[in-house]
Amino acid sequence: MAAFSRPGKPVGLDARYVGRLPCAVCGLRAMKLPGREGGVCIPCYAEERAAAGRRAASAGAWVAASFVGDPCLACGSRSVDANGWVFWCNSCQMQTAVALPPR
Repeated sequence: MAAFSRPGKPVGLDARYVGRLPCAVCGLRAMKLPGREGGVCIPCYAEERAAAGRRAASAGAWVAASFVGDPCLACGSRSVDANGWVFWCNSCQMQTAVALPPR
């Protein structure tokens, strides 16, 4: 289960595990970002956020935009990476924090 701070914001992954342990969802790629059930890879994170957005939209709630994806949603490059709480594209320099820095 992902760790949450007091205001309910997700907390980033410990740097010791980012890129080293397998994704908790697919098990194929390395974990890079915090997911619902643990560390997930970038494609699984993007799918989790899209599914959460669809659920919220169908319930009539506001949906937060997510710019995380592989390929990059801004420029289409596959040169993307994350450090456990920030996602970025090496080609267009777009970056976004998806969680609070780990403690």
